[in-house]
Amino acid sequence: MNKTPNFENDGQLFDYVRKFDLNNIPSLENIFSSYNFQFISINELEDIIFNDNILLIDARSEKEHKGTSIPGAINFPVLSTLERRNVGLIYKKYSQIASVKLAIEYSDPKIGNLNRFLIAGNAHSKNIIVYCWRGGGRSKYLTKLIQDLGYESKILIKGIKSYRNNVVKLFNLKPFPYKFLELRGMTGCGKSEILNKLKVKLPTIDLELAARHFSSLFGQIPYKIRDIEPVLSQASFENNIYEQFLYNKFLFRNNSIYLIESESRKVGDFSIPINLYSDMESSPFINIHSSLQSRVKRIENDYFSDKERGIAEIMHILVLKEKFFRKEMSSRHYESAFHALEKGCTRDFSEIMLTKYYDFKYRVKNRNPVADICSDDIDNAICEVKEVYLGIN
Repeated sequence: MNKTPNFENDGQLFDYVRKFDLNNIPSLENIFSSYNFQFISINELEDIIFNDNILLIDARSEKEHKGTSIPGAINFPVLSTLERRNVGLIYKKYSQIASVKLAIEYSDPKIGNLNRFLIAGNAHSKNIIVYCWRGGGRSKYLTKLIQDLGYESKILIKGIKSYRNNVVKLFNLKPFPYKFLELRGMTGCGKSEILNKLKVKLPTIDLELAARHFSSLFGQIPYKIRDIEPVLSQASFENNIYEQFLYNKFLFRNNSIYLIESESRKVGDFSIPINLYSDMESSPFINIHSSLQSRVKRIENDYFSDKERGIAEIMHILVLKEKFFRKEMSSRHYESAFHALEKGCTRDFSEIMLTKYYDFKYRVKNRNPVADICSDDIDNAICEVKEVYLGIN
């Protein structure tokens, strides 16, 4: 089959499809009639999703996959973002059957790339599962191509929408089915570091990782300077939290208490689901504290590991939010921080921001902790946190 041409404008697109003989185009139902499709439910998938023998393929466009996906999925778009747009336009403005023909012309030439994709993913030794948005035409057509290449695969019933339904269902449960032990403490005291190093030893939920954001006005910078893609929507943030619950269930099975870092209701631009947040607010907590010297070192590592980019990103926000910072930390302290950063003195900048801004803005909540742990020796702090967790679990 000849490759579908590129269209410079919609006029060329419509001129192309008007040449189709609509009477001789088979329906998708007819195309699929000779194939034996097998299906899997979202609950069945969630039970095996982190197994090494799964090859989970997202048949949606690159843009959809980038927005949100099921954990572990690899994208093979049966229709690219532009192709999907063109097919949808023909469906709405011209002819449903013509849109099917166009979609097939876009999809069939991809079979060579699909074969290479499957070989690279060791598909011969894995259980292949395919999904799209609702488990419809795209996942079936990609499964058809997979079967044409001699592989077996299953289709996720109702697609990624079924995964999203499970996410919404969990966060609407009241009371929330899981309990928490919080880590609280001043900015830079190592809470995230402790969580990260304990995540393979204890059930943990990392809300900042789920948001790709450290919560403050500067919070996206540590991810940005490491070229980590941002989270694009509230739904994706919630999906990322849900993924962590799934992964902890896979690792730890029957544990219902999760170690979590204390947060305000919002993490960056995203809101923590209210039932989860309510449980966090009433949970027992460990107070983590650290010397100013240790806290400054952590801030420098987080925000200035790429010194040039880190300085540029923070300077941009300091200028953009100048009135806010002058009000919150006084003009004198703002100017001291600004000039320190101008000179590349990241240590002085970090110390000023900690002592004159963060320590006043993010005070530890006034409740008695179950333990008070110093994190200057991070390895020792990790051992102590684990001991406290095991004592209350």
